[in-house]
Amino acid sequence: MTKCRNCGAQLNSGDRFCPECGADQQGSSLEALMTIGGLETMDPSQARPTEREGMRDLSPGTEFSGRYIIESIVGKGGMGVVYRAHDKLADKAVALKLIRPDRLAGQGAIKRLISEGITARDIRHHNIVAVYDVGETEGQPFVSMEFIKGQSLRDWHRDKIRQRQDIPLRVAARIIAEVLDGLAAAHGAGVVHRDLKPENIMLIDEPAEAASPLKILDFGIARATSGAMDSGTGTGLGTPRYMAPEQVTAADSAGPSADIYSLSVIFYELLVDVLPQGHWQPPSGGRSDVPKTIDALIERGLSNRPANRPQTAKEYRKQLVDAVNVGPAYVPETKPERTPVTGGSGGMFKWIGISSAAAFALFLLIAVAGAIGNENGGGGNGGEGGANSPYASLSGRWDDGAGNIYNVSVSGNGAFSGTGQSSYGYNLQITGKLNGTAGDFTLSAPGAGLNYQGRMHWDQGCHISYQTYDMSGSFAAQGQIHVNHPPGAPCP
Repeated sequence: MTKCRNCGAQLNSGDRFCPECGADQQGSSLEALMTIGGLETMDPSQARPTEREGMRDLSPGTEFSGRYIIESIVGKGGMGVVYRAHDKLADKAVALKLIRPDRLAGQGAIKRLISEGITARDIRHHNIVAVYDVGETEGQPFVSMEFIKGQSLRDWHRDKIRQRQDIPLRVAARIIAEVLDGLAAAHGAGVVHRDLKPENIMLIDEPAEAASPLKILDFGIARATSGAMDSGTGTGLGTPRYMAPEQVTAADSAGPSADIYSLSVIFYELLVDVLPQGHWQPPSGGRSDVPKTIDALIERGLSNRPANRPQTAKEYRKQLVDAVNVGPAYVPETKPERTPVTGGSGGMFKWIGISSAAAFALFLLIAVAGAIGNENGGGGNGGEGGANSPYASLSGRWDDGAGNIYNVSVSGNGAFSGTGQSSYGYNLQITGKLNGTAGDFTLSAPGAGLNYQGRMHWDQGCHISYQTYDMSGSFAAQGQIHVNHPPGAPCP
């Protein structure tokens, strides 16, 4: 065994980066190494002439793979080209990404691309761009994805820098929280992104404290954490400035915490406008609105040792909430109306603050915490809903799309009550009643001393939309419950 030339730690054969200090053991620049979703690619300037062959452009009206009708070019880069296309089979617009075969490290990498894309098709979350299809046609690798309109986090941040505007801590934290929600769903499905960077985060609307609609791109070409490692496919590398050291130390050791590292780089960059390189300055050193708890969280996330980072996206999210809430007191100027806040200064970290007890849990539920083991017979007045009850179809399996599934019982008069458990282990209590298609409910986490009110709307089918508020009336969260079917599947 050899030793790290920087810190002297013992290295395993083939280690490129020291697992202790992260020092590069080969001394070569990583700038020439690039990836697409964790697959090794080659810099065109270093490729052989035969490897620099371009792809033919597809003009509008061209049919690709017998299924996609090209409509227009969305973007073009060194990795390939993205088209807006019409999927004849699904009868909808999609983003069709054609990847240059010469940018992938051999046929093995193409096979892994297809394998990982198939894995990612099972992920459905409002913060992740859905993957519909992946394959290869006449030697051309492609990925068909959800078509969205928006602006990359990179471009949005550059606009702020040009305008000399700092990103408020609570807005930056909201962005990070949304990304963490998406990562939690992907990691729960056994998929690691491995190339998380601002270019791969698409903002659907202007970020604010109350909401930051966004989607993570390129999960369709991520590596399945539960899959077998194929050392010959060239996996393991991310974008150099954002990748965790272990991604090139040993590819098979790069798990969910590698995404935590990359997201910590992004968080730091949003607050400071530069990357955390060398002896980086803590964000609080140049910003009065950033508490030292944020410094500590980012430092943990950037640890060279994966074991020292938050181990899951949910854990990181909870620590983010706690870190933000010890900062300067946040009091809205006026009491907000009981409607969702989409911008301005009201409500954001009223929302993220509830994560101390159930920030992720509130994403789950209205009625879902559910009548599991309910001693009051589902709210009591009217008994269980029979076949003639308008609410009969609401009893059964409830899925919030974030990996949380519940068994729910609703009484014949629409009343419900029960207990459940949040993703952070807090016991929850819920009571409420549907009157027709609308209803109100109360959700509490007694162990954390937190109480919330909410409104719900049933579409008279298999979906329930909800909004939650804290006891002062500030908007907290909103989402949708899927009854007796997984998200994305047809209603029963």
